[in-house]
Amino acid sequence: MIMKKKTLCTSIKTLAITLPLIAAVSGCGSTNAPAEKPAAATETVAEAAPVVTPEPVSTEETEAATEKEFPTRKDGERFEATIVMEGMEETVQYEHIVDEAIGIEMDYDYEQFVRQKRSDREVFVSEYDDPENPENYLEVSYSPEDADTVIAMVSEMLSQTYDITQESYDLDYAGPCTRIGASEDKGTNQTAEQMQMVYVIPAEDGSRIGIAHYSFEGAEGFGRRFAYMMNTLIVIPRSEGETATDGAITDEQALSAIKDYCYASIPDLKSIEEEYPVYWEIESSDGDQIVVLFRSYTGALVRYYIDPASGETYVTEFVSGITPEEERTEETLNVKDYIK
Repeated sequence: MIMKKKTLCTSIKTLAITLPLIAAVSGCGSTNAPAEKPAAATETVAEAAPVVTPEPVSTEETEAATEKEFPTRKDGERFEATIVMEGMEETVQYEHIVDEAIGIEMDYDYEQFVRQKRSDREVFVSEYDDPENPENYLEVSYSPEDADTVIAMVSEMLSQTYDITQESYDLDYAGPCTRIGASEDKGTNQTAEQMQMVYVIPAEDGSRIGIAHYSFEGAEGFGRRFAYMMNTLIVIPRSEGETATDGAITDEQALSAIKDYCYASIPDLKSIEEEYPVYWEIESSDGDQIVVLFRSYTGALVRYYIDPASGETYVTEFVSGITPEEERTEETLNVKDYIK
């Protein structure tokens, strides 16, 4: 295999997750810049659970969550809230967003994070990170798959790289969900440099998925802030408007999506390609199939066979002198999860 490390990267529409999916965030989405702070009423946000090593939700926490009333805020409304960081209360500036395309309302800290709104997901990137290659960011997306299917897919993907944890958890407004934590490199008992916490929220029309990405250094700070933001999420009915991932995939979309997928799957690839030859190209294309060739820094030739209608993709690999011919791997994905 040429993929040394897979992290769940980007959004998950049919959840070809490498969520990563789960890290190909670029600055092409629209960004909402901070505005003046209004003198709004202050509210206290419920204490978020520990992020890196989650503890089981207590009965008291669950009962408290069920007593919460849904807030009634308008899209773009800003207000102050109070969270607890390292045992100290902190006032944060939140903005309420309504995204009918993925079926959510939620709040985000507009002083700490830059919002990148895309057709198929919401992304909140730390203002201190490079927006083209962030380490600390939260993605929220929709999947038509039921929660059990999403949980199985995410767990299988993350388990290739991490020793994972899984727990039932209650969000204040979205209710019961499943949290999948990935903070240790597989089989090492060592803390991973890049961590993830995935929230899978069941809904009548499928699932809502939140994926928090944060570095080892930012786990306590960013991980906790993301947990607070996820705790504000409300599931709402989705609109049925057309998205960027509807319709047949073009060659350009396929090539760009596979690049993002590779960057998400191999975290050090951008630095590696500065020293070793790496390239992507459309090897063939017709109405039934698009083939994207990735020449890896290892010398392996990896081909992605894409169904332009559904986005479903399988992968083959050929290594000169090692494999006798092109061989299909067990790796699959859906490129629509990587189309911006």
